[in-house]
Parts: sequence; C-alpha cells; structure tokens
Amino acid sequence: MKRLFLAAAAASLVVACSVPRQAKEGGALPGQHVDPTQRVLVLAIKDGQEQGEPVAAGSGQGLVDALRRALAAHQVPLSATPDMALEQGFADAERGGFTYVLKGTITHWEDNATAWSGKGDKLNISAELYDVRSRTLVAAATDKRTATGFTLVSGTPDRFMDEVANGALNQIYGWPIKN
Repeated sequence: MKRLFLAAAAASLVVACSVPRQAKEGGALPGQHVDPTQRVLVLAIKDGQEQGEPVAAGSGQGLVDALRRALAAHQVPLSATPDMALEQGFADAERGGFTYVLKGTITHWEDNATAWSGKGDKLNISAELYDVRSRTLVAAATDKRTATGFTLVSGTPDRFMDEVANGALNQIYGWPIKN
C-alpha cells in the first residue's frame, strides 16, 4: 500500500508540472560586430495569433517589454517606438541618435490550454538587429519555447516572453547564458 501511495504521489508530481523545451539559433552575421554600448531603438511588435483564433491582444507589447527588460539587464541604452515599420524605425533612430534598430516578430503563437489538452503552449520569436547608418542587418536570432507535459494549471505562451527575449538577445550579443 505504501508503494502504491508513493507511486501515485510521484505520478501526480509529473502530471502537475510543465517542463519547458527551448531552442535558439542565430547571432551576428559574418564580418559584423554588435556593440553593446550603442543605443538601440526597439520597434513595436504585431500581436501573435494562433491559426483560426483571435489575436492574442497585448502579446506584441509583451514581447517589446521583455526585449527591453533583457537589454536593460545588460545596461544596453535603449528606447522604444510605437512604429512597426522598419523604414519608419530607421527615420526615428536617425532623429534620436540611435545606432541600431531592433525588430522583433512573434513567428508562432499557440495557446493549447495545456491543462485541458495535454499539449504544450508554444512561442517562437525572431529578432533582427539593423545598423541605422547603413540600414543593413547586422545580427539575427530566433528562439522558441514549448511547454511539455500535462499540467493542472492553465497558462498561455506569454509566460515565455522573458525566456525567448533573453535567448534571442543572448545569441545576437553573444552574452553568456545564465543558468
């Protein structure tokens, strides 16, 4: 009976938690160097949307905020603009004396209501860093996060914003990964 109770307790722990998987790739383009002391203008980001579902209102701003937190944690001087278009971002950056424009995109948003379906939520992003003077891409990265396992607690993909923002910017800037 004691073994049965311990097995049930262990199984409930496995069932009650969601173990995330993360994958990232990217970095500075060949021949390019990203200077972390230079000012970055972060563009506004379009909200994520799961296929066949309504827009995940506020998810774009959530990713902007996560990118800003990640940059600020490394003392990168930054600001944000309400503009989404890269060309407008270049114009804003030139007026403001910025060296870089950061364009983020939610490339995949999947809210699987993990507590009910047993399928993990997914959030994939891309981040592109452009040099303002030359208007060329100097670095790019992607990062994705998927919750695995069944959980009794429902969540949404926005809970991964800080992790994917840090993952993508770690690749772009070459920062050491914190465990």
